[in-house]
Amino acid sequence: FDKPCSELLVGLAEKAVEQHGKPDFILVGSGLDDRPELWSRLNRIAPVLGNTPEKLRVIRDPLRLSELARELEIKFPETEKATSKSEAVKIAEKIGFPVVIKPTRGSGGFRIKFGRTPKEVSENFERVAAASGEAYIQEYIEGVDASVSVLGDGRNCVVVSVNEQLIGKREVGAQTPFGYCGNIVPLEADARLIDSIKNIFSELGRKLGLVGSNGFDFIVTKNGEIYLMEVNPRFQATIECIKYVTGLNLVKAHIDACEGRLPERIPPPRGYAVKMIVFAKERGVVPDLRGFDCVFDISHPGVEVEKGSPICTVQAFSEDRAEAIRLATEKVLEIHRLMHG
Repeated sequence: FDKPCSELLVGLAEKAVEQHGKPDFILVGSGLDDRPELWSRLNRIAPVLGNTPEKLRVIRDPLRLSELARELEIKFPETEKATSKSEAVKIAEKIGFPVVIKPTRGSGGFRIKFGRTPKEVSENFERVAAASGEAYIQEYIEGVDASVSVLGDGRNCVVVSVNEQLIGKREVGAQTPFGYCGNIVPLEADARLIDSIKNIFSELGRKLGLVGSNGFDFIVTKNGEIYLMEVNPRFQATIECIKYVTGLNLVKAHIDACEGRLPERIPPPRGYAVKMIVFAKERGVVPDLRGFDCVFDISHPGVEVEKGSPICTVQAFSEDRAEAIRLATEKVLEIHRLMHG
């Protein structure tokens, strides 16, 4: 969310409480990760089950997170904050090209830009930092985009699922190279690598004192190195896919974890779940998708949207990974044909 949207959301929550009464607790999803002051406002309405605003200030700051990762001997891309174009270029030259230029507040990857030359760094810094006047300049790590979902009670942490992330996929209509487009759950990888991932992130979650459902984004390089990218201190977009493959109700598990009860056993995956966000490939009118199976988050039919706007989410499940991907991809193609001909 941009600043006005996130503040509007909290304002609406405050008005809803005035009209309908105070809820027992609040569960937070994406969009407020980098606004701890808004979490504090929500806490004044009712308890936010999960991490504290103070915790957010630590784990959502890449510079502080990189220090912690270094202490725990976890790889983290070299990262510095720039407040001007000249400083951004200087940092990029020190890190080495290419770099990525990241906004200081999360954007689902859609405002992240490449910096392959000094000129591109200068131009893209201006775009990324337009709102805040600053941006992170980060070493570019090439590899498989992945995530891990964990549950914590503030003292201990267990891994729920290791997942592949779909980032910048043109076939779903994504227009930016770093935009989040969905997941494949679980990640298909060597058993030793999966064990290593679970060990690293259960320990990191414990060290951070995470509470409830949390996620870590990371990259696996072609040499099998694991680079931590960021922490998502709330429910992640894999919540439905995890339910498909394990049967675990993450909302209930989150509430239990916040009350000090972690699951004794995580059910093993019984297949593969694929989630793809469908974006408009061109400007057009959203078709009526209400009769489609396995299609969610549907935009209003008849609404005109711009190129790159999200239309809906497609989900598919199969015991076979390739079949799950095929089912989801066919649905995406069908939706694009309906919209664009």
